[in-house]
Amino acid sequence: MSPTPPMSLDEIQDRICDIASKTLSIPRREITPASRVIEDLHADSLDWFELTMAIEVGFDITIPDEPPNSVYKGVFTRSPFRLSDLAEIVSFQRGTGRPDRDGWGGRIQQPASAPAVPFTQLGGRWTLESHPADQPLFERIPGPLSPPQFRRRSDGMRCVLLPAADVEIGSRHPEGPADERPLHRTRLDAFAIDAEPVSTTAYCRFLNSIHPTAGSLRDLVLLEPDDDREEHMLIEQVDGDWRPLPGVETFPMILVSWYGAAAYSLWANGRSWTEYRTREPFLPSEAQWEYAARGAIHRTFPGEEPADLAPPMRSAAHQPGVTYAPDTLPMAAVHERLGMSKFGLHHMAGNVWQWCLDWYDPGFYQQPDAAAPNAVNRQPTGIRSERGGSWVGPAALCRSSYRRGRNPDARGRCLGFRCTSRLDALPSGR
Repeated sequence: MSPTPPMSLDEIQDRICDIASKTLSIPRREITPASRVIEDLHADSLDWFELTMAIEVGFDITIPDEPPNSVYKGVFTRSPFRLSDLAEIVSFQRGTGRPDRDGWGGRIQQPASAPAVPFTQLGGRWTLESHPADQPLFERIPGPLSPPQFRRRSDGMRCVLLPAADVEIGSRHPEGPADERPLHRTRLDAFAIDAEPVSTTAYCRFLNSIHPTAGSLRDLVLLEPDDDREEHMLIEQVDGDWRPLPGVETFPMILVSWYGAAAYSLWANGRSWTEYRTREPFLPSEAQWEYAARGAIHRTFPGEEPADLAPPMRSAAHQPGVTYAPDTLPMAAVHERLGMSKFGLHHMAGNVWQWCLDWYDPGFYQQPDAAAPNAVNRQPTGIRSERGGSWVGPAALCRSSYRRGRNPDARGRCLGFRCTSRLDALPSGR
């Protein structure tokens, strides 16, 4: 009996469309190989997890958690990413067999008691009456804190002042992903960075304070009418005011685009939020984020654990086929002591991916600009960087040097953000 010939690319595409229709509950007639995974199918990391599992079963292949080579990652990071691109990846992986996904488990920790750090992010609204023009935006948190901490009056966020340093960026592992190499150094000036991801409570305060237009609301918070992730939107508008749903007040703000994160960062720092498409926002560069996660010297994960040992963090918390109500999404509160960095920053590994300032370029670390002082990639690529891993994916994606990017319009149920702040905005005598 002659062996079965391999499927053609057209046949792979057709089967992927069938699988996507069933997995994402979208009518088959509305899906084609040209369908964009984010823009047309509204798929985020949670949907991608389910789609990956179904495709691995359907084709008896392994779709790697980390792209095994530059060709694979080149396809995977196309913008927009279409089902036809996914078909190429399936064709690359023919013959690999299905993986044992039992190894996805990260070191998930549920603290036995309430977090030691109070939740300080504010709700309500920020007005001139509550913040007179002559009052500084930041106040010093007293005590022998190292590094120094401040509280931002606009949203109540604790911010940590990181000292200037010569910082190692990237990975020293020769077998690691090509976009993380080579390990290189850059000089970073001192900067302040949020101790926690921005919460639903603080994001509602932002929306209540700015009176956005209907057009800007689409960038800041609203999903498309046919986007079924609406069931996991954690905030709602009631009688003109935005508020978190009950039970999620301390969750990270998710389903927020890069533009929403940019607008919030401008507002929180006392700038005009309306310039979020034209002005550089207060989001961490990839280099700043990596330094904040693991310090100036290379290590695989944040924290004070041995250099290659992951800290307690929220990763690999999703099980295939499980559905959630908003308050049962397996995320951790922004102030839980998980994914802790050596500087006391929460969730610098796991829980939610975090938007960064840079345009994502897989070859940026091979360019001279990557070693320039205060390195940041400002050359448009159509894809913005994100860092940190999440509650959906495996611990391997939570490594401090792991890089990936996403369309700035993208939303995700495991994608949030934190802000930075300028040094000259902090009180003198710091």
